[in-house]
Amino acid sequence: MQQPQTIVEVVQPHWYEGVTIAAIVLGPVLALLVQRVLDWMRRRDETRKQLYSRLMSTRANFLSVEHVQAFNSVDIVFADDAHIRDLWQKCLDHVATPSTASGWTDKLNDLRTDLYQAIGNKLGYEYTTDYIKRGIYFPQLHDTVLQNQSKVLEGFAKAVDGGKLKIEVTSSAAPAPAPPVR
Repeated sequence: MQQPQTIVEVVQPHWYEGVTIAAIVLGPVLALLVQRVLDWMRRRDETRKQLYSRLMSTRANFLSVEHVQAFNSVDIVFADDAHIRDLWQKCLDHVATPSTASGWTDKLNDLRTDLYQAIGNKLGYEYTTDYIKRGIYFPQLHDTVLQNQSKVLEGFAKAVDGGKLKIEVTSSAAPAPAPPVR
């Protein structure tokens, strides 16, 4: 009896088969990478819009803690924008000068307006200089309260510095009673 012959045919893969295999392997990896980049871009844009919203909503009271914190975040949030960082630095440089100089507040308002307008333009908000400066709701009563608080604090500081008021800080916390022994 004769043994059947086995014929082995060697098939060389074609280039498109290699491309197909690469697409099957790399497709999900590239899709995940693209998704991560898009998520990062969305988060960056959302962070920028939140910062701009805080700056604009507190611009009438630029000494408030919220406004100062937002202002101090500009160089971080817009680290990749040299123009915005330059405007931010001009504001910082001006704040470092004596506030008693003539026109100091007006110049600060102009510098802040330029900064807020540049940030707004970067984010797609086309606000005019006049709108940024005057489009603010800040009731007169708020201003009066803030001025009165400032006067009280100044008077208090003068009284302490002048020796008219002595402040002694002591611990008023009494020791906790011992638990009953059983």
